[in-house]
Amino acid sequence: MNKEDIASIRRELKTNNSKLKIQEICSYYIKQDSKAILCSEELYFDVMDEERKELYLENFKKVLSGKIDSKIFELEFKDNKLGENVTQKHMFHTLSTKDFREATLTIVNKILEETCETYEKDFMISFVRGEAYKSKKRDSELDDDAEAYVLQFFIGSISPIIIPKKSLKFDFEEREFKTSVPMNVIINTEAPSEGFMFPSFSENAADTDKVVYYTKTENKPNSLFVENILDCELKSTAKDDKERFLEVVRDVAGAEIQPEVVSNIYEELGRRLEEEAESGEVSMIGLKDMERILENSGVNTADKLRSSYLGIMGRENYEFKASSITPNQATKSIKIDTNTAAISIYPQELKNIKQVTKDGIRYLMIRIDDTAMLEGFDLVTEKL
Repeated sequence: MNKEDIASIRRELKTNNSKLKIQEICSYYIKQDSKAILCSEELYFDVMDEERKELYLENFKKVLSGKIDSKIFELEFKDNKLGENVTQKHMFHTLSTKDFREATLTIVNKILEETCETYEKDFMISFVRGEAYKSKKRDSELDDDAEAYVLQFFIGSISPIIIPKKSLKFDFEEREFKTSVPMNVIINTEAPSEGFMFPSFSENAADTDKVVYYTKTENKPNSLFVENILDCELKSTAKDDKERFLEVVRDVAGAEIQPEVVSNIYEELGRRLEEEAESGEVSMIGLKDMERILENSGVNTADKLRSSYLGIMGRENYEFKASSITPNQATKSIKIDTNTAAISIYPQELKNIKQVTKDGIRYLMIRIDDTAMLEGFDLVTEKL
């Protein structure tokens, strides 16, 4: 599963879409303190008004939003070599049963027993079941001649409840100020706490051995939900993988490193991501790949890399996703931290930076082509 696989389904979650067939939506209002279902309802999607349809679909789209391995995780069911995982069997049942409400209620009761304490306030659990008709040709319209496949899925989301605060209001009829006590709460469908989709999918095919999990908090999946509700093994986050990758580099290259070396490492990884974008296949970095990357970047790995990799990763066959260990894809920059300032810079520009000393004082020297600007002023140029 890659980001394009996720995006292709997210794009279909919109009203009046001929390639999307939504069957029913089940929702449950949960009282957090008493672990009780205060209210539940099941509605067929076609009988909902347009505004309600849009609110629900936007909620489910959020469950398929975010960076993979930071907010979205593709997880495998535990002990499932022979397809005997009980949770997976129930998810199969939920996809096809005539009684969708009863099937989702089983999941809700499990949440009440296992993970209710992880939510601070009342919350709503919602489920949607449907089918997406996908063309096997990218960006082509689905017509009678287009080769297509059908993806059956269901999505669950957990959304927090917002209790409006008391406020003062002005009554125009009686010309006086009054206290406004709101009677209704608000369900924050725009920011679900977490959720999941079954099955996962990749390259036009469903992968029923896996489930897609979403968390609102980046790099902080809810371990209780993952292990007790989804019955899956918790994966390393992108943040964890990047920290361990850099730990291996530090162990092999030493605590001090030339900026050019870091720049070269990220250039090598950048090439892997370009290949990934062209092929559509997730680029993985194993021990042998890391050896080539470090050697090409000017780091002599000698015999230390293997032992370092094994000691930090725990096994030699561990693989990193290239997308997890590169700079933040939103900013594409990395930080240089000092006690004076934190500087964000593109990795390819690291070759223009040096740390130097003069008269016992350490300086960070940045080669620039134009005069530096400060609040609209040209900075004075001084000679070292």
